Amino acid sequence: MSGPYRVCINRLQKEYLEIQRKPEKHILARPSPTNLLEWHYIIFGPEGSQYEGGVYHGQLIFPPEYPHKVSILMSTPSARFECNTRICVTMSDFHPESWNPFWNVSTILLGLLSFMTEDVQGSVGSITAPKSVRMKYAAQSKSFNCQNQTFKKVFPDLYQEFKKEMKEKRQASSSSSSTSSPQKQTIQKQQQDQPQTLQQQLQQPKQNIILIISLFIVTLCIIGVFIVKR
Repeated sequence: MSGPYRVCINRLQKEYLEIQRKPEKHILARPSPTNLLEWHYIIFGPEGSQYEGGVYHGQLIFPPEYPHKVSILMSTPSARFECNTRICVTMSDFHPESWNPFWNVSTILLGLLSFMTEDVQGSVGSITAPKSVRMKYAAQSKSFNCQNQTFKKVFPDLYQEFKKEMKEKRQASSSSSSTSSPQKQTIQKQQQDQPQTLQQQLQQPKQNIILIISLFIVTLCIIGVFIVKR
C-alpha cells in the first residue's frame, strides 16, 4: 500500500467513526461495502425548503490524494443537479486551489447542502428548474431511491423504512377510495331519483284534473238519467 493511499484510507476510517459518533442533521454517509474510496451519502431536504421531504442519494469518490480533493455526484433527480454528473462546488475536485485539508466528509456534505439550497446558477452539474418541479421530485425521491440497487445495498434500513411507508400510503389511499365509493353511489342514486320525483309531481295535477272531469261527466249522466225518467 503506497504512502498517499495509506494516508487516504486511514483518514476515511477515522472520519467514518467520527460520523457514527456525531451524526449531522440532514446528512448521512456510509462507505461502499466493497470500496472504501467510494462513499454514498443521503441529503434530507430541509424543512421549509423546496426540497422538503426529499431524500437525495449520491456518491463521494475519493482519490488516493484525499484529503486534497474529492468528486461529488448525485443520483436522485432533484431538478437542482444533473444526475450522476460531477458537481462543481468549492469543496470538489473542480477547485483544488481552494481546497482545505481540514475539510472532511461531514463538512463537504454540509457545504453541498448549503450550495443546493442557495440555488447558485452557472456552475458545472447544476440545473435550473421551477420550484414546483423540485417539490414534485422531492415527493418522488423515496420511490426512485427504492428502485436503485446500490441504495438498497448501502442503506438497507432506509430502504425498508421507505417501502413500509409507501405501502401504508397505498393502503390508506385504497381504503379512502373504498369508503368514498358507497357515498358516491348514494349521491348518484339520489340524483337519479330526483328527476323521477319531479316528473311524478308534474303528473299529479294532470291526474287530479282527469279525475274531476270524470266525476263531472258521471254526475251529468246521473242527472240526465234522472231527468229522462221524470
